[in-house]
Amino acid sequence: MTISIRAYANADDVLIAWQPDKWSDGWVGFQLERRNDSTQQVTVLVNRIPPKPGQGPVQPTGVSSTQSPIRRCIWTDHNVVETDNVSYRVTAMTATADGGFALDTAAVSDWTAPVVASGDVGGGLQAYFNRGTLMSQIVSRFVGGDVSETSLKNFLKHLQTPGYQPRLYLSGDVLHQILLFLHDADRRGSSIHAAIYEFNDQELVDALKPFGSRGSLLLGNGGATTPNVASELTTAGLTVKHRDLSHRGASSPSVHNKFVVESDVHGNAARVLTGSTNWTTTGLCTQLNNVLIIDDAVIAQRYLDQWGKLVAAGDNMTADLKGSNTTPTIDKNMTLYFAATNHEAEFKPVLDLISGAKDGALFLMFMPGQSPLLGALLDRAKDNDIYVRGVVSSVSSKSNTIYSVGGEVVKSGAPAQAFHDDVPLPAGISEKDKPSWAEQEFNVGEMHAAHLMAIVHSKCIVIDPFSDNCAVITGSHNFSDAASAKNDENLVIIKGNRQLAQAYALHINGVYDHYSWRAYLGSGGDPDQIYKPLDGWKPGGGREQELDFWMQEPVRPQKDRPGPSSGSSSGGGKGKAVTASPGGKSAKTAAKTAAKTATKSDSTGRKTAKVAKSKAKSKATKKTVNAKAKKAKPKKAEAKAARAKKTKAKASKAKKSKR
Repeated sequence: MTISIRAYANADDVLIAWQPDKWSDGWVGFQLERRNDSTQQVTVLVNRIPPKPGQGPVQPTGVSSTQSPIRRCIWTDHNVVETDNVSYRVTAMTATADGGFALDTAAVSDWTAPVVASGDVGGGLQAYFNRGTLMSQIVSRFVGGDVSETSLKNFLKHLQTPGYQPRLYLSGDVLHQILLFLHDADRRGSSIHAAIYEFNDQELVDALKPFGSRGSLLLGNGGATTPNVASELTTAGLTVKHRDLSHRGASSPSVHNKFVVESDVHGNAARVLTGSTNWTTTGLCTQLNNVLIIDDAVIAQRYLDQWGKLVAAGDNMTADLKGSNTTPTIDKNMTLYFAATNHEAEFKPVLDLISGAKDGALFLMFMPGQSPLLGALLDRAKDNDIYVRGVVSSVSSKSNTIYSVGGEVVKSGAPAQAFHDDVPLPAGISEKDKPSWAEQEFNVGEMHAAHLMAIVHSKCIVIDPFSDNCAVITGSHNFSDAASAKNDENLVIIKGNRQLAQAYALHINGVYDHYSWRAYLGSGGDPDQIYKPLDGWKPGGGREQELDFWMQEPVRPQKDRPGPSSGSSSGGGKGKAVTASPGGKSAKTAAKTAAKTATKSDSTGRKTAKVAKSKAKSKATKKTVNAKAKKAKPKKAEAKAARAKKTKAKASKAKKSKR
């Protein structure tokens, strides 16, 4: 009996997928092993659910998959660290008469080809991701189980402290790589030009000070920027400029870039750091974000030129600037656009990539509104001819106070499932839906009351990650009409780099798994379903399309089925797992998600207050509203029709009277 197995890595995780050529009805799960290919040491990976339902949470370190088999065919290993060179092997497990488990020695895979956990994906590109407070269980552990508002507020305050362990853990590779980028540039005597939407993190302020006159900063109009940033950096000798497209101190239209260009001693641009990460404590530690480093002189020079154009434009989006933004810079496999553009020029090549996808499209979006890109992805999901997975996140705010959250998960062949205020995501699972074996999590009300701004702020689209024609689309751009028409943004399209595409695909997959599991529980799903037979992973099962995709097999149309096949989470380890998810992964993510965009700002440092019910949803979200809303809709429609009829009758009567 043969079990095929594959492994994919980014800087922080390894995703492993396996597929038997024949299935035994006696299998109850799998043991998963990792081999360090440098030392040849073999470790059995741990599960984060108990062997049987009702046995309560497992210890923080998890339980061996020999004792609690992994009951799925896709798993994410979070215990790797950058530069680890590792391989994986699975063995099928059967149940024993005494209630335990035994290895099926006739059903063992080969070891995978070695993979290296690294952000360096070749071609002068590096990709990194943070973790965020969306992993509510690890945060609960950090605060010793005290999830009171006072405790969580103190936790948020301590996240500002350099060297604080939770800060280092939650900011992950993002903080380290920003600091390393600046350190290396300073060590070389280079100059830097940064354009940052909002800025309040003191460690990053201090990291800029050594540049003195070699440093230039354009501060945007993000509401989280603190007054000390400009004053301290000016005192240190840096040039600090300001740009406010609102002309009134508002955060929208947004001067929304987050990039830093390094130039050599002769003024020649050499490389650039971009992505979704605002330079705030919440941007680093509580949201989900990404950083992309591009070591390419042509692309870096275009970023440097843009910095000068933005400064020259003052507080205006001039016609010349918009015209310049509309023409892309193309070098090798990279295409760079800046916004605002004329006629949404930056969307056209992305729409072509989405429509031309042959195998899969994965995406994360923050407040895209009525985005044509989201619309195109929803159409591909509806067509059900490729593998589609995505999470759309939004918050609504006024005067720096959150009053509404919402979102949805999207997958091919199934109606999208909406999230809203009464679903406590991402910070936990309601008592009603909580599995008997789940660990304590703080809830969404507690999270927002403590000003923990946990959202999916990473913006990225991945097309066909296993193909030579793969593509990654990322940057600061929210993929929205408003961003394209009014904001300062950057959007990078990179084609043909499979390592980069797979790194972002892992990033997105973890987020999707986290939300889909909670959508399943929130819709009344049985968490103990994961202890039932592995039928969903077999040919014809609900997870068949997912497994085909990750095994690089032809993707068949999704067959939507109830149960965890509609959404369950993977992973385990590193403490970042939410054990309420099968396998325990929180996916380092999350925000309450929706295609609705009631605000144009993505301020990462804004204060939060008690979260209220969503007052509205976008057209995309309206298609996927919860059952309660669906029941209410006919009544609302009838009432609306009755009012219209009454108004028409009054108008007719008045008209006759006038005659």
